[in-house]
Amino acid sequence: MNEPVKVLEMIASLNYGGSQAMIVNLCRAMNRDKVQCDFIVDHPELMGMAPIVEEMGSKIYVMPTFVGVNIDEIKTAWDSFFDEHPEYKILHSHSRSYASIYLPIAKKHGLKTIIHSHNTSNGKGISAIVKNILQYPLRYRSDYFIGCSKQAGEWLFGSKVVNGNRFFVLNNAIDTDRFTYDENIRNEYRDEFGLMDEKVFIQVGRLSKQKNYLFTIDVFSDYLKEDPEAKLFIIGNGELKEEIEEKIKELKIDKNVVMLEGRNDVNKLLMMADIFMMPSLFEGLSVAAVEAQASGMKCLCSSRVDKNVNITGLCEFLPLEKEYWLSKMKEDLTLRQFTKDDIVKAGFDVNTTAKWLEDFYQDIVK
Repeated sequence: MNEPVKVLEMIASLNYGGSQAMIVNLCRAMNRDKVQCDFIVDHPELMGMAPIVEEMGSKIYVMPTFVGVNIDEIKTAWDSFFDEHPEYKILHSHSRSYASIYLPIAKKHGLKTIIHSHNTSNGKGISAIVKNILQYPLRYRSDYFIGCSKQAGEWLFGSKVVNGNRFFVLNNAIDTDRFTYDENIRNEYRDEFGLMDEKVFIQVGRLSKQKNYLFTIDVFSDYLKEDPEAKLFIIGNGELKEEIEEKIKELKIDKNVVMLEGRNDVNKLLMMADIFMMPSLFEGLSVAAVEAQASGMKCLCSSRVDKNVNITGLCEFLPLEKEYWLSKMKEDLTLRQFTKDDIVKAGFDVNTTAKWLEDFYQDIVK
């Protein structure tokens, strides 16, 4: 029997997040007699999903965090790693900001390299400018290119790469069985959080500027004037946690907002809620929005979210102006729909995409 192809997934952190959950689920769904995925992180302080990764038999390696002035340290660490681990045949990078530094090192050691685009923007400001400069060479540094959508690929790699034969779209697939709506789970979780007939809004994702939580809180505060018993659940962790908490206190809506750190029961929290919120400033093909649709839930998304995410017809795209959101939130959007068949048919079930990726990994090392 042939040995499995050994693959390194460079994922920056194992924090609870859309791209992290997707790649962990993909690796878990693959046949480990054919492909063995291990993980590299450079933010070991963000390891919420580590127990899941270790439980599925994968190793986790830690690399130095790139801080802009430690290029030599980064190069030495990666070079030493590949010297010590010749068993790996593929490096699949989901981190992009400084991937152009370590991808050539992996290629020097004989690994096939893949760079994966999970987004469509770096936002604005100095940090975004620096990231844009760092990531531009990626289109010349990798053997293969993957995007969660064609739009995400064009943003990171350019149209020449996307229109070539080394670019592939890999759908942000989910475990549809876990997210399919279950009335019993809804009732159980509403009881757990002391909910009766209240309308529940939910937003899931990293507490970052990109996700635009302050807009959600601002709109929800105004919505409470119409429906004072409504609840907003915010699921995630990140750098804006304190600022978000302060905003909630400032608006005096503490009793209506529940903040929960990264969880492994997001599927059940979605079943408990009624309407999914995603007012992102920019967004690739969101895993969270696919999960919400799998739960049969209406999704209110900003007009800056990749429209390809609307695989069930449950997404509505709104300008980032408060009146549009308030108007839509006041409508009765709570009727659930059965969407599993639509999601599977559209190619967003994890078993389908895991088989594609498993075959792809095997093919490129032949």
